[in-house]
Amino acid sequence: MKLALLFRKRWWWLYLPVLCTSAFSLWLAAVVWFPLPPTHFVMASGLPGGSYAALALRYRDVMEPKGIRVDTVTTEGAAAPLKRLLDPKTDVSAGFAHGMLATPDMPGIVALATVERQPVWIFTRIAGVSQLSQLKGLRIATSVAGSPSWELTHLLLKHAKLMPGDALIEPKASSVAATKELLDGRVDALVLVASDGTESIRQLMRSPGIEILGVERVASLVARDTRLKPFVLPQGAIELRGDVPSRDLTMVASHLHLLVRDAMHPALQRALVDAAHDIHDAPSFLQRQGEFPNSRDVDFTPSPIAQALANGDRPWTERVLPYWWAQFAELLMYGVGPILLITLIALLWIPSFFNWKVNAALQNFYGELKFLETDIEPTASSRPIEIKNLLKRLDDIEAKVTMLDLPNSYANRWYTLREHIARARSTLLDLRAR
Repeated sequence: MKLALLFRKRWWWLYLPVLCTSAFSLWLAAVVWFPLPPTHFVMASGLPGGSYAALALRYRDVMEPKGIRVDTVTTEGAAAPLKRLLDPKTDVSAGFAHGMLATPDMPGIVALATVERQPVWIFTRIAGVSQLSQLKGLRIATSVAGSPSWELTHLLLKHAKLMPGDALIEPKASSVAATKELLDGRVDALVLVASDGTESIRQLMRSPGIEILGVERVASLVARDTRLKPFVLPQGAIELRGDVPSRDLTMVASHLHLLVRDAMHPALQRALVDAAHDIHDAPSFLQRQGEFPNSRDVDFTPSPIAQALANGDRPWTERVLPYWWAQFAELLMYGVGPILLITLIALLWIPSFFNWKVNAALQNFYGELKFLETDIEPTASSRPIEIKNLLKRLDDIEAKVTMLDLPNSYANRWYTLREHIARARSTLLDLRAR
């Protein structure tokens, strides 16, 4: 391709491809390489008024100042948020689940942290009952079939060596309904997995005639199911003046997990972990200061982002800038900035490319002309007859220079070369005329 034609079409063949490539790279950086986190996501909560729903509202309030909107959707039952997360057809991105619901085959979801301890509460209104084995022949209320409370009720009764049929298990639609039946005397005991903040649990803790039971041989129970965690509830921990409980109780608990889909943006995962620290870090009679959230002791597949964060691996931009400024800064520094720099270098290189091409072309003819001029004096003094050959060489050079197609902006250099050729021709003609 002729250099002049390439120069005239430089905007179409050079500048435009560079600009289009830059624009496409910027799109890739913003969408694929360094995408900004979403401004909102959906969190599955439990029944309206339940502990999950209250937690979801607290996360919504903590995330809102960061510019992240949390939409909550209510579900029925403790296992429903997990089912929503596992269903790829739903738009749910986060939710809560007990460790007792964890199974090896749960693709697509990861645990950011365990956020609180949820004990297995065993209440009874029968005086003198102090052990699980003494519940034989009694009516025991619990949650619906398939829930953590329902599963743990059967597990604890089996651990107490009570055979199926030794006690009548009555599943209830909600903890409120089960609590009412225990207080009204329609059932003899109640087994629930819940946090200490659940209204039903708080009511039963302080109801006269209601006793809390512990679990015997808890080490053997935990050895069979590692999703259960043992702990001791000290005497008077719930209410010191009322001496609730009236003795030290060895209990078991299932940790509540904050779960997200593994495709959730890493920055959003870190923001959720930060929110969990704000919400769950405070101590209570069930946990020490800073015990939760915990990103290591999880029953589900742990999130690599949360684990890295627990090890102190956080982008430096998030350490020094607010949440959204940090995301924009990362995009600009690692995505947009380098692309614009490369684009600028490419745009500045195009004129240099033409200079290099013209210099290379002209330098070639100047080199041939210099060799010819070097041969003029020796030829004129010792071989005058060969001046004709030098003129022929000079004609060839001039013919090539005349055919040289340069951009108009380089015309002055082309004419300068023609002048040098003309002077060389004049010198040869003068020598031949002698």
